[in-house]
Amino acid sequence: MKSPSLPARVLLTTALGAGALAGLSAVSLQVPTSTLRWGPCADQKSFPAPLECATLMVPLDWAQPGGEKITLGLTRLRATDPAGRLGTLIFEPGGPGGAGSQYVALDAQGKGLFTRRLRASYDIIGFDPRGVGTSTPVRCDPSVWNTAPPSQFPQDDAAFARLVAYNKAAGESCLQRTGPLLGHVDTASVVRDLEAVRVAVGEGGLNHLGLSYGTQIGAGYAARYPRNIRVMALDGVLDHSLPETYFNYTASVTVEDSFDRFARWCGQTPDCALHGQEVGAFVDALVAKANQAPLPAPLCEKTGTCRAKVTGEQVFQNLQGQLLFKDPLPSLGFPGWIGLARALADAGAGDASRLSSAVYRSESDENYATLAITCLDWPATARSFHALVYKRRLSESVAPHIRNDAASWGVQANCPGWPVPMNNPPRRLTIRGTPPVPLVNASHDPSTAYAWANGVLGQFDNAVLLTREGDGHTSYLLGGVSQTRDALDEYLITGRVPAPNTVLPDEVQNAFPRRHDGDDPKH
Repeated sequence: MKSPSLPARVLLTTALGAGALAGLSAVSLQVPTSTLRWGPCADQKSFPAPLECATLMVPLDWAQPGGEKITLGLTRLRATDPAGRLGTLIFEPGGPGGAGSQYVALDAQGKGLFTRRLRASYDIIGFDPRGVGTSTPVRCDPSVWNTAPPSQFPQDDAAFARLVAYNKAAGESCLQRTGPLLGHVDTASVVRDLEAVRVAVGEGGLNHLGLSYGTQIGAGYAARYPRNIRVMALDGVLDHSLPETYFNYTASVTVEDSFDRFARWCGQTPDCALHGQEVGAFVDALVAKANQAPLPAPLCEKTGTCRAKVTGEQVFQNLQGQLLFKDPLPSLGFPGWIGLARALADAGAGDASRLSSAVYRSESDENYATLAITCLDWPATARSFHALVYKRRLSESVAPHIRNDAASWGVQANCPGWPVPMNNPPRRLTIRGTPPVPLVNASHDPSTAYAWANGVLGQFDNAVLLTREGDGHTSYLLGGVSQTRDALDEYLITGRVPAPNTVLPDEVQNAFPRRHDGDDPKH
């Protein structure tokens, strides 16, 4: 299905309310001088100079602020223009389970994730949410998690029981190694942590750039602390207010749409390894073959870093991961659609190594935290095999090739049996009193549905939605020339938000003059 053609409008220097300028010119918050002690990072291999590291102690349970404490890990990359520095920007890359410290470290190593203009204007802090990265981590037993898991699509009551038993065993291993923290890595707790970081930074209002799951944290913060925000941009918007059925439905529709666009791209692109083939039929046949007998992954068998046999479920899951970005992002390990096509073609030829799932090699793998956070934040109501089949059939009816969105289906298949119950259920937020907040979403984002951004827009009283007409998950970290990224920079630096209903194409020339003469617009 061909997407509608939307006009590109350069309407980015209007829609500035008086409240935005007031928010940038003065901060009425009473905060102390920074209480963070920055210094060289202990792990100089992963976080070399010029990165600095600091830690902050916060309550494990915010309902008992005088009780047990955990550590939040922070990394900082100082502004390249100290004289023009505006303050500190806290960056959250998403997840759940994504560590901001890793992204800031990549920029420090010259990967250019942040623009020169933003780097000149802000100290950038990589924030690792509780349970993740350099913060007190969720720990689990990798040997339990590496046990061959039962099918996430059970075919009878007995198979469903095996799936629940596996989930319980995996979760119990985390509870034993992590302790009470496993029940307190929910997003509501992270919102309280973010406020503690803002106060510890000691500069007044919060400057925040949140991507993907980072938008859920940001929206939660805006609802709880609306007047503590200086600037906040949310990119690739996750809506934590959705009923379970609508969440599953929209997620499946969205990823199927991106797969269809990938298939059409292959048909139009001679360099696509599947050019000239009917891509949907090819993937259907590949999955059917892998379901009959798992596909070999010789590179994984040699290295031991991924599974030596690839099931049809792995093909689905890892296909979706590689569908996230149309153009390659080597610095983040994403091969782009051209790499996905090669991975599928190789699998069809007998080598499914690039579609294999990684094995767990550490007791603090980020995927543990991903599931722990997910099961606290989202409901999994299937209590029987038949209930799960109803949910599966709904997704398959709207996503005949991809069949189920991996993230939303992961809630339904992986959370039954998890030893800690949901404590932060989805709910509609009422967000009043913030400065203007731009929400940014691609019209064909495979991971955060465009409908979700519209839904979150309705929860703010002072937000605008900037649409990027194109593919790929989030917009700020995409390579190449990007008017959308320029608009985000303009807002974060000046407070000027895009006009309502602004739509921009994937790649155009810069909309704004750079802060510093000589800046390369590609950065």
